[in-house]
Amino acid sequence: MNKTKQRRGGCYWHEQKPYISVTRVLSVIDKPALRWWFGKEVYLAMVKDPSLSQQEALAAPYKTNKKAKDRGTTVHSIVEAYKAGVFDIDEKVVEEYKGYAQAFKAWAKNNDIKIIDREKTVLSRKHQYAGTLDMLAVLNGETLPTIVDLKTGKDIYREAHIQTSAYREALLEEGTKVGGTAVLLLGEDGTYKFEKGGDEFKTFLACKVLYESVNRESLTKLGYYL
Repeated sequence: MNKTKQRRGGCYWHEQKPYISVTRVLSVIDKPALRWWFGKEVYLAMVKDPSLSQQEALAAPYKTNKKAKDRGTTVHSIVEAYKAGVFDIDEKVVEEYKGYAQAFKAWAKNNDIKIIDREKTVLSRKHQYAGTLDMLAVLNGETLPTIVDLKTGKDIYREAHIQTSAYREALLEEGTKVGGTAVLLLGEDGTYKFEKGGDEFKTFLACKVLYESVNRESLTKLGYYL
């Protein structure tokens, strides 16, 4: 399934049927840190330029968010380069993102990784959801690969582990043997934080029930319940 062409309206589409995106499901979780960040970005934009209109000030966080998406795209390119055997990755990226490359390389060195797959789209027919995991890798000679989610934000939050639990369940449903899940937070300063997760799939299903309830009208129009 080509994830780019088949993702629209908050769903992945397979055989003309919508499967709710894992990240869209998790949008029902309140994120106090995100609300604080949004307000701070609006405030800083007004401090920098008091002449801004209300609309211009409210647009400031979205400009910052675009930079974050660009950063995420670069980080995923770093992973792809490493998977292809380019180990001097920190020398091949622009200065702005070099710290993230150094952090990834340090983590890879400390954990003896072998990347099995990346940017893999998984789908659960049983629970009708789909998503794209960042990386599937064997760590430290373990028998089964671990699902690793990459982050470049301020910290690792619980919803990241809920997200990877959903990916794991979909992989198991597809018949892929997989071990645990983990989240890798890459720092701009070249440091990293690595945290293994537990089974949060029941929590994910609870979020999905809430998402379906809130968005029942839209999902009905998309043919989700057919």
